[in-house]
Amino acid sequence: MNPALWLLECIIASGAGVLQAARQDLNVLELAAIAIGFYCWKKRGWRMRGVPAVPAFRRPAIVACGIVVGAIALRLALLPVLPVPIPLINDEFSHLLLADTLLHGRVANPTHAFWQHFESLHIIQQPFYVSNYFPGHAIMLAAGRIAFANPWAGVLAECALFLAALYWALRAWMPPRWAIFGMVLAALRFAIASYWINAFHAGFLAAVGGALLFGAYPRLKTFAENTSLRNAALGLAFGLGLAILAATRPFEGLIFATPFAAALAWDMRKRVATLALVSIAVVLVALPALAGLGAYFQHITGSPFVTTYQISQKTYGWPMGLVWKAPAHIEHRHLEQKQYYEYELSEFEKVGSVGGFLEYLLLRMQEYWRFFLGPLLTIPLLMLGRMWKRRPMLLMGAAFAILAILTEGASPHYLAPATAVIVAIVVEGCRYLEGLRVRIAPLLLVGMAAVLVLRIGLEQAGLPYTQSVNYQSWCCRVKGDLSKASMSTELEHTPGNHLVIVKAKTDPYNFYQWIFNSAEIDAQKIVWARDMGPERNTELIRYFAGRTVWWVDPNVKPATRMAYSAAVAGDAAVSSNDVKSDANHAALASSAAGH
Repeated sequence: MNPALWLLECIIASGAGVLQAARQDLNVLELAAIAIGFYCWKKRGWRMRGVPAVPAFRRPAIVACGIVVGAIALRLALLPVLPVPIPLINDEFSHLLLADTLLHGRVANPTHAFWQHFESLHIIQQPFYVSNYFPGHAIMLAAGRIAFANPWAGVLAECALFLAALYWALRAWMPPRWAIFGMVLAALRFAIASYWINAFHAGFLAAVGGALLFGAYPRLKTFAENTSLRNAALGLAFGLGLAILAATRPFEGLIFATPFAAALAWDMRKRVATLALVSIAVVLVALPALAGLGAYFQHITGSPFVTTYQISQKTYGWPMGLVWKAPAHIEHRHLEQKQYYEYELSEFEKVGSVGGFLEYLLLRMQEYWRFFLGPLLTIPLLMLGRMWKRRPMLLMGAAFAILAILTEGASPHYLAPATAVIVAIVVEGCRYLEGLRVRIAPLLLVGMAAVLVLRIGLEQAGLPYTQSVNYQSWCCRVKGDLSKASMSTELEHTPGNHLVIVKAKTDPYNFYQWIFNSAEIDAQKIVWARDMGPERNTELIRYFAGRTVWWVDPNVKPATRMAYSAAVAGDAAVSSNDVKSDANHAALASSAAGH
C-alpha cells in the first residue's frame, strides 16, 4: 500500500474512533468540565491559591477504610437505578458455569451424552464440560453465592479488595492524602457504574494482584537488614500478588510481574541473605497456588501444563490470541460458532501486515484510553516528562504497550493488572501540577462525579447515547439483548421442567449466545439446546422425556417461543408448500418449453 494512503487511512480510522468514543462515552461532558475549569483558571489566574488542595488526614488508614465501605454502600444504594447485573456476555456465563461447578464440589463436569447440543463460546465439552477460563474469579463468584446467595456479592468483594489494595500500593509511592485521592478517583471510575462492577467479566481481582506487586516493590527496594520480619511479610504480599495473577490473567500477569521481579533481584544482588528471605516468602505463597493450578488442569486436561484455554483453542480454533501464532483451520458443526470463528479470523488477518497491525493497534489503544482515562484523566499526563524519574511506573506502561502489541483481543480487563500503575501515574501528574500551583485535583473529582451523575441520569431517561454492544464503558453498561433473560423468567414461573431448542442466529455479528447451562444440565428446570435438525432434536427430546419442549427463534425482535411440535408442523407445512411450488414452476417451465 502507498505509505501516504496508509497514513491517511490511519488518520481517518483514528478520527472515526475518537468520534465514536465521544458519542458512546459522552466525552463532550468531560470536555465541557475541562472548558469550565480552564475558564475559571484563566479568569482567576493559573496559580489558584483560592482552590482547595487535596486535604491531609490525621488517620488516613481509617479514612481509606471509610472510602472502601462508602463506595460499596453507594453502589448498593444505586440498586433502584442500577440493579443487580444480569449476565449477557459469553465470558460472564463461562465464569458463572465454573463457579457453579466449584459449588458442586468438583473442578469439572462429566461430558453430557448430547454435548453437541450444548456447545457454546468459552466453554469446552471434552474431555470434560467446564469453562475455559482460569478459576480465580470463579472462586470469588462461588464465595458470593455461599455468603449472600448471589454471585454478584463476589464482584463487590473483589471491588472492595481492589480499593484497599490500591491504597496500600499508592502509600508506597506517595503521601497518604494523595493515596486517598487516588482511591476516590478509582472508586468514581470503576466502582460505581463501570462494566467491572456491573457485570461478571473479572477485572477487579487481577487488579488486586497487580496492586500487591506494585505496592510491595518500592517497600522491598528500600529494605533494611534489620527488618527481616517486614521483608518476609512483603515477600508474602508479592507472592500473593503473583498467585492472584496466575489464577486470573496469567499471560498479562507474567508480563506485568517480570520487570518488578527483575528489578528487585538486581537491587538485592549484593544482599544475598535478604534476597533469599524474600524469595522464600514469595515461594511459600506462589508455589502452592501454582501447584493448585497444575492439579486443576491435570484433572481436566491430563497435564498440569495444558490449560483449558488451550483445549478450547485446539477444539474450536479461535484465532484471536498471539499475533505470531497462526490460527488452526476448524470445521464447526454449528452456524453461530462458525460465524464467530470467521469474525475472529478476520480480526487476525487485520494484523497480517505491519500497516494493518499499526492501524489496528491505534484503535485498540483508543479503547484502553476510553476506559481507564478519558479526557479528564488525560490532563495529568501532561506531566509525563517530569515523571521520568519514576521509572518503574513508566516501565509498567511500556510493558503493557508491548502486551497490546502481542495480543489481538482488546478489552480493558486484559490490562487489569496495571490498574494501580495507571491510577498512580494520574495522581503523580496531579502532584506535579500542584507543585506548579495548578490544583487540578478538585476539577477531576468534581468533573468525574458530575459526569457520572449525568450519565446515569441520561441512561435512566432512555437516551440512546451508546451502541447496543458497548458493554465495556467506564459508566453505565447498556442493557443489551435481554430476550433470553426475560424468557428465562417466564419459564421459571411456568410449572414443570422445560427443554428449549434454539434456532441458530443468522446475524454474523450478533455474538450473544443463548446456549449456556449450569453444571448439572439434567437437573436444571430449563435446559437450553441448539437446534440440530429434526432427527437429532428427536433424540434429545426422547432423552429429556417429561419436559415441555419449546422452540425459540432469536432472529426476530422480540424473540418468539412456541411449542416445538407446532414449530415442526409449521416447518413441514412450509416445506410441503415449497415442494408444491417447485412442482408448479417445473410444470410451467415444461409447458413453456413445449410451446
